[in-house]
Order: sequence, then C-alpha cells, then structure tokens
Amino acid sequence: MLNKSARLSKLKSSSFRGALTSSGVMAFAGLGDAILYPILPVYGKEMGFSVFVIGLLLSINRFIRIIANTPIANVIDRLGMRKVLIICSGLAVSTTIVYGLKLGVITFFIARIIWGLSYSGLKIVTLNYAAQVRKTSGLAFGLSKGIKSLGGLFALWFCPLLIASVGVERGFFAIAMISMIGVIMALLLPKFRSNENLEKVITKKTFYPSSMNLLVFILSVSIDGVLVVALSNLLIAEYPEVSQLLGIVAFYLLLKRLFTFGFSFLSGILSLKVQPFKLFNFSVTICLIAMLLLAFNYTVTGVILAFLFNTVVITFSPLVAIQLQSGKQNSLQAISSVSTWWDLGAATGAFLGIFLIEKLGTQNLFLILSIFIIVLFTKYSIQNGRTNRTTL
Repeated sequence: MLNKSARLSKLKSSSFRGALTSSGVMAFAGLGDAILYPILPVYGKEMGFSVFVIGLLLSINRFIRIIANTPIANVIDRLGMRKVLIICSGLAVSTTIVYGLKLGVITFFIARIIWGLSYSGLKIVTLNYAAQVRKTSGLAFGLSKGIKSLGGLFALWFCPLLIASVGVERGFFAIAMISMIGVIMALLLPKFRSNENLEKVITKKTFYPSSMNLLVFILSVSIDGVLVVALSNLLIAEYPEVSQLLGIVAFYLLLKRLFTFGFSFLSGILSLKVQPFKLFNFSVTICLIAMLLLAFNYTVTGVILAFLFNTVVITFSPLVAIQLQSGKQNSLQAISSVSTWWDLGAATGAFLGIFLIEKLGTQNLFLILSIFIIVLFTKYSIQNGRTNRTTL
C-alpha cells in the first residue's frame, strides 16, 4: 500500500512538472511564428511576397490545425507525449530557419504547414500534461497557459530589435538557436504515457457540435477572430491618423498577450479556492457583456473586458470539456475536440470578419454575435449545469 501511494505521489509530481516544462517548450518553439506577425507585413515585399501571399502565409497554419488536431491526438496516444513534444519542437526550430532563408513562396508555405502541424502537437501535449494533474488541475492549466504566453511577449519585445540590427536571415537563425532551448527541455522530460488502453480519438466525436463545442466556437469567432481584425474599425473614430491608429491597435494586441500571461497565472491560483467551471461560466458572462458594450459603442471597456476574460475561457475550456465527458477518462478526446472548435472559430472569424463588418456594420455585427452567445450559453447551461455541479 505504501509503495502504491508513493507511486501515485510520484506520478502527480511528474505530471505537474511535465505540464510546466512542456509549456516552456511550447513558449520557445513558438518564437518564430510569433515574430512573423509584426515582421512579415513589413519585410514581406522585400522577401518577394504579395499582400495576398502575406495574408495566406500568416493564416494557413491555423486552418491546418483544424484538420490536424484529431490525427495528432491519435499520434500522441500511440507514441507518447514526450516523443511528440521532441519531434514538434525540433520541427518548429527547422521552420524558423526556413523563414529567414530566401527559398521562395512554396518553401515558406510548406514551412507554415509544418508549423501548423507542430503547433497542434505542442498544444495538445501541454494540455494533456495539465489534464493528468487531478486535484489541482485548475492551477496546472492556469500556470501552463501563462508560461506559454511568455514566448509571444518575448518575441514582440526582443525579436524585432534583433532583426532590425542583424537582418532577416541572421535574425531568424538567431531566433531558431534560442528556440533550441525548447528542444533541450523536451529531451529532459521523463517518459510519461497517459490514456493507455483507451479508444482512439474519433473524428466524428471531435467535430460533434455539442453545446460546449458550439459555445467555444462562437466565443472564438467573436473575440479571437472578429474582434482582433475589427480593432481598427472600432478605434478609427477616436484615432483618425493612420500612424496613431496603428500604434493603438498594436498596443491593444500587446495588451491581449499581457492579459494572457498575467491572468492565466492568477486564474490558476484562484482555481484553488473557486471551482474552475464557476470561473469559466463567470468569464463567459463577462465576455457576453463585453460584446454588448462593443455593440453600443463602449469600445475601450468592451475590448479590455473581452480580452481579459477571454483568457480565462481559453485557459479552462479544455478542463471543463474533459469533465463534461461524464466519467470517461480519455482526455485527448476532449482536448482535441475543444481545440478544434476553438481553432475553427478563430479562423472563421478572422477570415469573414472584415467582410461581415462591411456588410452589416461593426455595431450590428457585435449585436448579432451577442445574441448567438446568449442562445448558446443558455443551451450549454441547461444541458451541462448538473454535470458541472457534480463533477468539478
């Protein structure tokens, strides 16, 4: 009995350490991708890319993830989390090197596809490590999300200065060398395999439009999709000067990343006192209020509330999805499903956002999105209220 207890204690400790370490791996692996968003629009023409190609290169990885999440989850179940983490972090370093080499649009496009596949593996592995931490899973998810966000913050702060100093090719090569730290961290992780003897992740279940998946989808469409691309439209009345407007939009996007970093840690610690599903439900409610504020021209307050509490929704949606399986223990299934619907929502919102704003108007669009959130949140609450009370 003592040996069994010691093994369980060691497993929990290994899971928590794995959740934090794998998040660090993902932070380093994502440096090359994060720096593309401010760099490619500036240096893209110099690299021989048209405006259309630049947009395609910045978005293709997200669409790839929608397709990749389910098969990647099955690969993780077969190979184990550590092996997939090593492979994906290594591929991330390789794609970062490719970004700096003038090898043409086809090679760059292939590198973005490979990064999309790698991101799916990194994300699902880090979430699954956190899912193995049972009693303090909320804390694990919160700390994991906060650590992952550090990569984007570092990239936005340091990497543009580096590339401005040494040039694009050398800059991306230096960033790739920094990203190698993530590969080393992955190699140092202990072998850990979860979800043994469980059925494989099924595509039909991954894309099943459950109330949880639909709620996650509409929130992702609204905040990670439409709101991000609509920032300039919302703020142009207050900041008509183009140079000033660009600075303000960049500020809000940086603020979004800062919220992800700080509030992920805070919500994880808060989950030790407050059940994660309550934090999730409360944050969805505030996101709804934020959408209504945007619809009625309370722009600054709406944007800040949406970005702030969307962080909590993203942090705890995989954990809530796992618990809503009604006793099933295949965490990969739930993580793959909720991740796919979130990626689908963000990609759809970003792709259609500008078009819908031109057709409907910014305020009308946010009002319509608010109505959808109300309907789907009500459906989710009715169907899952009892499960939330008994399982979380």
